[in-house]
Amino acid sequence: MSQAWLSYEAAPPPWLPGSFFAASLAWLLITGLTLLLGDTVLANRFDPLIVTLTHLLALGVLGNTMFGAVLQLLAVAAGVGTPSPRALWWRIFPAWQAGVACLCWGFSHGFAATWLTAGALLAYSAGLALLLHALPSLWRSPARDATSQGLRLALGGLGVALSLGLLLVLTLGGQLQLPFLPLLHSHVLWAGLGWLLALLLAVSQTVIPLFLISPAFPAFTRKLLPGQSVLLLALSLLLLWQQDKINNWLTLAGLPAAAFASLTLQQLRRCRRQQDPLWLSWLLAMLALLSGLSCALAAPCWPANTSLPLYCGVLWLGGLGLACVLGMLGKIAPFLAWLHLQRLQPPRGVLPATHGFLSEQAVRWLTGLHALWLLTALAWCSWPAHWQSALAMLSLLLAVMAAWHALRLWLRYRQVLAICLRPGQQPAQPAA
Repeated sequence: MSQAWLSYEAAPPPWLPGSFFAASLAWLLITGLTLLLGDTVLANRFDPLIVTLTHLLALGVLGNTMFGAVLQLLAVAAGVGTPSPRALWWRIFPAWQAGVACLCWGFSHGFAATWLTAGALLAYSAGLALLLHALPSLWRSPARDATSQGLRLALGGLGVALSLGLLLVLTLGGQLQLPFLPLLHSHVLWAGLGWLLALLLAVSQTVIPLFLISPAFPAFTRKLLPGQSVLLLALSLLLLWQQDKINNWLTLAGLPAAAFASLTLQQLRRCRRQQDPLWLSWLLAMLALLSGLSCALAAPCWPANTSLPLYCGVLWLGGLGLACVLGMLGKIAPFLAWLHLQRLQPPRGVLPATHGFLSEQAVRWLTGLHALWLLTALAWCSWPAHWQSALAMLSLLLAVMAAWHALRLWLRYRQVLAICLRPGQQPAQPAA
């Protein structure tokens, strides 16, 4: 990304993205409690508890973090300001949390149509509010770098994924008569590739060169997202017309993801800060991405193996998604705290460096715990009865450790902020 478009002056107040980041940790805790208190599941991706856990992770944990990241990136990468942050928060945050809660309650109670319909409508309204805030401003923004263009396509993917999810819920409830499996496959493709992967691809082109000090991504990387969007649109139409060849068409969907993983691994090899915990997080994420694609390609060949689709979901959401989320929060949250306080011109010696808010050692421990969690989740996919309690306890531990680090960061931020806002405090004078 061209650093010329980084516009920190337009950044929203820290509490706006921060509230979504905090909510994601709360949903991770709820995920652990659901595993701990729920019945033992079978290795079946359509089991109500597994569908519930999938949406807790995809919408509650990853969805909240991605919403917060988009609100921050809109300002920093594309110069899109937030003139009324509280009004925007009220349009998005409560509806999204209520939507996730209703959806997961409906899934866990036998796919209850009333709860699912209410949840889908609430989540759709929250996503629509974000799109109405972001897309018109992005369209008018003069920024044309890879991250800004990637945001446009990722938000378009979010809109399609939410629309397909709403149609799925209405089909399950009997309000619509649509072909279920093609709709389900299209929803998964747009949510996993058109939204999650698209946003990670857009973000990586800024974050990896900026924080890990690597060369810029090759110029042709900018063609991956438009190509992927066209491919997803074609696949969605083909799935409706040729339902008997679903597995053949789905194989094509992994090509952009494999190209992205290969490019990112090359960038990581060229980074000058390979000791940074963020480097480990991105490495784990790319290995999980490639492993998940392998499972997705293998699943049609062994339809009797019901664990393969679970492996794919765990590697995609809990590996790729959660690794990037934890790594980015560990690096970007301290940077945002430092950036906001630095603009207040604190007295000399008061403002700590970014690792003074959250040490790299703490983030490294969190990354290691997440790797252990991922291995346990993969074991659970094959032997749910034996590993469910262990996975539940590790999920709770991961949520508590991440929340503890977030609390320490917030307390340190509030401590420095109180000094900056102290009555009569004179800002530091710039050095001659």
